[in-house]
Amino acid sequence: MDKIAQALRAVMTEIQAMPEPQQPGAADRKEFALLLSGIATCRKAPGIPVHMGYESLYRCRDHKDAEELKAHLSRLYGIHDRESLEEACMKQYTAGREYEQFMTFWCGAPLFDLEELEEGGRRAFEERISLASMFHPYVQERGFYAWDINERIGLGRKAFACGMITEEEFFGIFGNQIAKAQVFYHSFKEYAISCICGAVYFVPENNEEDMLSFLEINANLVRHLLGEGGAWYRKAWYVPDEREWVQLLPHNGGCIVSKQIEEGRDIGYMYRDKDTSPKWPDTGWRFFAGDETDEYVNDPGHASIWSLNTVCNLYPDILGYVEAEGGSAFGRNSKGQWERER
Repeated sequence: MDKIAQALRAVMTEIQAMPEPQQPGAADRKEFALLLSGIATCRKAPGIPVHMGYESLYRCRDHKDAEELKAHLSRLYGIHDRESLEEACMKQYTAGREYEQFMTFWCGAPLFDLEELEEGGRRAFEERISLASMFHPYVQERGFYAWDINERIGLGRKAFACGMITEEEFFGIFGNQIAKAQVFYHSFKEYAISCICGAVYFVPENNEEDMLSFLEINANLVRHLLGEGGAWYRKAWYVPDEREWVQLLPHNGGCIVSKQIEEGRDIGYMYRDKDTSPKWPDTGWRFFAGDETDEYVNDPGHASIWSLNTVCNLYPDILGYVEAEGGSAFGRNSKGQWERER
């Protein structure tokens, strides 16, 4: 994988060095949703002879084009209605979910015991986590979500184009993807890096030549989108007037948060208590700025009960740690990275 690593490093360096727009235009939520499908929208598809654009949802020009696109979606993805579209989106694009699992191992808080897997499954997992580790320096906790979001919304645009779903259904189906993009990314450049890493990871069977080819194809599309005059260059990252929340956890337990965090400081120390409260769905997690005194912490007025999911939305870099066993504690080092303290 040395060739992949070298080519990836060159592309990441190039993207990070690309100039920032001076006065990008504002995009509303609907246009932002279409912009999130930037890479997928650049690809040609049967029944769509032109670029679909990002200002509004594209409709096939006539019945012939619509039927051609329907046949394409059915043949490649088994999509023929709303239900099969949603099923295909979740089954086809799982890189983000896989990376979530890997993060728990890298953070020392594994989601499951590898020894519980049979030999073939364990070997496959070890191969995939080893591959994913190559991308970790570039994406960190942002993972491969962008690739999944891009591809899912791209499929949704095609389903709308041929009349399988309505505009209302489109934005209903992909509302969660729009919110998730806001949690993990703060610019189209960050989003682009995650897209490219996810694309290369997505290539089946770890074929090196295919991975290099797919890297270059997607890097070229990103150069076009982020380059001067490109759609991601012209528009600013969307920030809603009122924050959108997304369900990041399979449960919705609570935790205790220091008032220092409530007042806007970053989390600097966190631990999971073995003794949880019987009075509310307590996950055992406790979050602090890190420099509170014992006197401050022991004052009940200096703490609040929050949903753990809310904390993860605000601080997604803790996601990889939430399954750590009771008694675990983590603090930030001088570089701002989490380190296990117990």
